[in-house]
Amino acid sequence: MSEPVEFFFSFRSPYSYLAGPRAFALPQRYDIDLVWRAVRPMAMRGQPLPRSKQFYILRDAAREADRLGLPFGRIYDPLGEGVWRCLTIAELAKERGCLAPFVLAASRASWAEGIDVRLDAPLRAICENVGLRWDDCRAAMANADYRQRIEDNTARLAELGQWGVPTFLFRGEAYWGQDRIADLEAALRRAGLDTARSPRRNAA
Repeated sequence: MSEPVEFFFSFRSPYSYLAGPRAFALPQRYDIDLVWRAVRPMAMRGQPLPRSKQFYILRDAAREADRLGLPFGRIYDPLGEGVWRCLTIAELAKERGCLAPFVLAASRASWAEGIDVRLDAPLRAICENVGLRWDDCRAAMANADYRQRIEDNTARLAELGQWGVPTFLFRGEAYWGQDRIADLEAALRRAGLDTARSPRRNAA
């Protein structure tokens, strides 16, 4: 049976954006179940960052994006309604089997393409491009159950003694930051979950 790895993500976090492609690729390489845990950003949890730290994060994220070969820099901050729209539609996308394409496209829109996801037209294009019907997405944005899932995820992150994202949880150990994915992968290999070395995979 696959082991769970919880993935805490915020659409307002540039580091979440940078982690996304590698995070969603993990189940292709390891015998794990990647458990999606979208959360409200710190600024919507009463934890605003000093402006100097915000500027540092953007400079640092730009360096990391360049190292990872990801586009970055045309930014339209989704804070507020844009975040809620993406969070709720992501819950729908999870149910429809297109979570990764939606999350990657929506986060890239905010952090690399300068797209305002608060607006219907550009968000609709993102949704329809990954196979979601716009009428369903509009219903998702008003879905109280989806919003409660997000609140539950946010509370779980706090219960773990964590606050930042992306954070991964495996066997009770938290790995905070897109630069800790390598440490998570090392733990997965030590646990014998590397599918390239799995006897089941090799015998198939």
